[in-house]
Amino acid sequence: MKKSVLFFLAAMTLSVASAQVKLDAEGLRKKVAAADANVQDAKKAARAQTWIDRGNAYFQAAVAPDASLYKSMDQANVTLLCGKPGETTTKEIGGQKYSVQVFENYDLYIPEGDTKVAFWIVKTEVVPNGLGVAMDSYHKAVELDPKTASKVKPLAIKVADTYKQEADIEFSASQYKEAAHAFSAAYDISADPIVNAPDTLSAYNAGYVGILAEEYDSALKYLDAAQKLDYDQDGELYFLYYHAYNGKKDTLAAENALKTGVQKYPANSKLIESLILHYTTTGQDASQMIPMVEDALKKDPDNFVFHFGLGMIYDKLGNFEKAVEEFGNSAKLAPTDYSSMYNLGITYIRWGESMGKELSDIPVSKQAEYDAKLAEINTLFKKSLAPLQKAHELNPQDRNAVDLLKSLYFRFRDESPEMMQNYEKYNQMLQTMD
Repeated sequence: MKKSVLFFLAAMTLSVASAQVKLDAEGLRKKVAAADANVQDAKKAARAQTWIDRGNAYFQAAVAPDASLYKSMDQANVTLLCGKPGETTTKEIGGQKYSVQVFENYDLYIPEGDTKVAFWIVKTEVVPNGLGVAMDSYHKAVELDPKTASKVKPLAIKVADTYKQEADIEFSASQYKEAAHAFSAAYDISADPIVNAPDTLSAYNAGYVGILAEEYDSALKYLDAAQKLDYDQDGELYFLYYHAYNGKKDTLAAENALKTGVQKYPANSKLIESLILHYTTTGQDASQMIPMVEDALKKDPDNFVFHFGLGMIYDKLGNFEKAVEEFGNSAKLAPTDYSSMYNLGITYIRWGESMGKELSDIPVSKQAEYDAKLAEINTLFKKSLAPLQKAHELNPQDRNAVDLLKSLYFRFRDESPEMMQNYEKYNQMLQTMD
């Protein structure tokens, strides 16, 4: 029995060792060299299949170094497929610390406190620009024989998918230029007549990461592509346009991008905040945003999103009375919308808090004036209770409304037994949410 167990363990060791993926770089280079030689032969180069074979050779060489890797790979599979690392070091990227397992052809990055691979950096390049040459070869095949397009299409899609994987890995490693180029290549292939299925997400990502890479002209090119495909993510596209034009120091185009975004998506807080900041830094009157949304309301007066956006603008400008009015309109039109109810409630609170300085400026000798102002503030705070309670009913899991209700009822706990009971209710509820 003992002997058979030892034999089983030995077999397990052998199977693990045989599962490790070895890179035959030299063999792959020989295949590439043979494919290159074939396209130098006039007779062979006239056949589409010769170019398809060349494309396949370059593709296999390009993907071979990390073909066995995948995100979230656990340590058991790292050992199974990669073996043991030569060494393990630590590195910080973007504020995140990683344990780096060093192998011959790549380094695996595992977040501190985790056990799974987040991304990896390939160190071995079998052939330069393997994916690019593969795609060029596939193009040549279709050029020679258009009938091969159906055969080449899935091969081209594999190249695009590989570019997207590379982009994802490079983005994780904060290698923004490389990631932007890979997303761009993925989109270009998807939009190529051979594939003819433009990938909107790749276009959007190429624009977004292009901004991070400070390659603004390229970013704008791919943002334009995403826009033509109606991929704007509730106004996020205009936010990216703003940053791309700002990067080019084209402040007028940046402003116009925000204006267009606010007119189409007045509930997008980033657009509103960015436009207000833009107006403030350029010395313009931020209240000129109001007519933009009011024009949209004239066309669609019952659109609660437009009222919500107008409420946000007034709130940012410090006009809490108008903000309450518009959030109230939004809440009436959409009584089941959590954001409308929550913002209505919190705006009453901000309105009351804005009067704090007035209260502190009243002399001690004017007690009646002080009491009147305090009562005015408390009235506003109490008006926030109903919408915040409704917000909590709409989203019981969100602790923000519960936290505010607890604080408000604590403020009024001595006014009545009901106020004290509500304080205790929301205080206990908050503790269960911690």
